[in-house]
Parts: sequence; structure tokens; C-alpha cells
Amino acid sequence: MAIVLAMLSAVLYGWSDYMGGRATRQMSVLKVTLYIEFLMTISYVALVIVDPAPFIFRDAVWGAVAGIGGVGGVAAFYLALSMGSISVASPVAGVLSAVFPVVAGVAMGERPSSVAIVGILIAMTSVMLVSGALSSRREEIAMPSRQMLLVLASGALFGLWYIALDVAGSESGWWPLLTSRTLTVPTLLVTAYLLRERLRIDRMSPAGRRWVLGAWVTILAANLAYLVAVRSGLLSIVAVIASMYPASTIGLAIFIDREQLSKSQWLGIGLAGFALVLVGIGA
Repeated sequence: MAIVLAMLSAVLYGWSDYMGGRATRQMSVLKVTLYIEFLMTISYVALVIVDPAPFIFRDAVWGAVAGIGGVGGVAAFYLALSMGSISVASPVAGVLSAVFPVVAGVAMGERPSSVAIVGILIAMTSVMLVSGALSSRREEIAMPSRQMLLVLASGALFGLWYIALDVAGSESGWWPLLTSRTLTVPTLLVTAYLLRERLRIDRMSPAGRRWVLGAWVTILAANLAYLVAVRSGLLSIVAVIASMYPASTIGLAIFIDREQLSKSQWLGIGLAGFALVLVGIGA
């Protein structure tokens, strides 16, 4: 069941990333992130009320840490997507968000096999290929340095989300998801105030509203699926499978946006997928 839920979360995370990235073309990254976080907070409050569990302070703290990773990763990723190709940015973040939980799993006593180690090395190569760093043709490089830095940051922060939710105990029910918003939502509100961001719903375009709602529904379902999966399976396996979300993001980008990639970037994407499979098998 853990594997099935992890695969479901990967598909939904990918769809959510695509929809959130499209929403940033209609409005600012801050506005998109804040709307989604507000809807997520309401959803988590409802879950805690409907399915109550003990409030455990330690788990609540780890939930807050997870929130920093989750929201920070989403904001960085949305900003990166607003700058360029979805199908180039997504696999880089996915690979990094898979590698960090494996490292954390090793630190906590898990021992990946040599197959997983080979997968991690291939993953690093795929990052360079997809970003265009190893390309001999400048026109193949579709990711500027600023976008690349944002994608790298988002991958690391997504990894923190995966790790922190694993460390949070399973006895606290949905509380870690709710407390994941205790630091992030106030920070986003203060940022919006300082930047004089106008947050009225009626200022959203119909297209922007649809993309925001779609991103909210899919990321909510993905988070629930991942939390249940990581509580019943190993972090180094569940997180790696969940990190395969770029496959569904790229699929939508190619199918809907008709994005085009160079041969070296296609090779990088293929290696990224192969690396994730190796890490998952060998973890």
C-alpha cells in the first residue's frame, strides 16, 4: 500500500506543480502561493476536526519544519517555472528532492545498496544534462543561472518536506500537516503586506482562479497520500517514488504546451527517471 500511495502522490505532485506554474503566468508567485496555502490551511483544520488525534509538541515542531520546506520549495519552484520551460526545471528539482531523503535515511540507520548509490551518481549527471551545463551548443541551454538556482533550492526544500514529515510521529494524525502552516502563512501575509500585494479574489482572472483551485486540490491529495505512505514505509523508498513527480509534470507540459527539448536534455530526463528507479530499487 505504501508504494501505491507514494506513486499516487508523485502523479498528483506533478499535476499540482504544472497547475501552479501556469497560475504564475496569470498573477504573481506570492499571490498564487498564498492563495493555495490559505486553502490548504482550511483543509487541514477540517481534517483535524473530523479525524482528531493527540497533539504532540515534538511532531508539531517537525510539522512546522516541513512547512518551511514545502512552502519554500513550492514558491521557489513556481518562480522558476514562471521564468521558463516546465519540462526542464521539473526533473532537476525531482532528482534533488529524491537524493536528500536517501542521505537522511542513511543518517538515520537505513543502508541503501550499491544500486542506489549508482542511481544517485547518475542523478547528478542528469541534473547537468537537463540544465544544459554539458551541452556544446549554447542554444540548447534553456535554463538561465537564476532559474537553475531556484530549481536547486526547490529540490532541497522539497527534500526537507519529505524528511520532516517522516520524522514526525504517526500518533499525531493530521496535526503535522496543520502545523506545517504555522510559520509559513504568517510569513507570506507579512511579505504580501510589505510588498503591497493586492490579494482580493475578484482581481483574479478566471483562468488564474482555475489553475489555483486545481493546484490546491491536487497538492492536498498528494500530501495526504504521501503522509500515509511514509508512515507505513521506508523514507528512502517512499520519498524517492514520490519524487518521480516530474514525469507527470513533463507529460502535461509536452501535451498541453507543446514544449520542445534538445537531444541532450531528453537524455538528461531519461537518466533522471532511470536514476530514480535505481534509487528506489536499491534503497
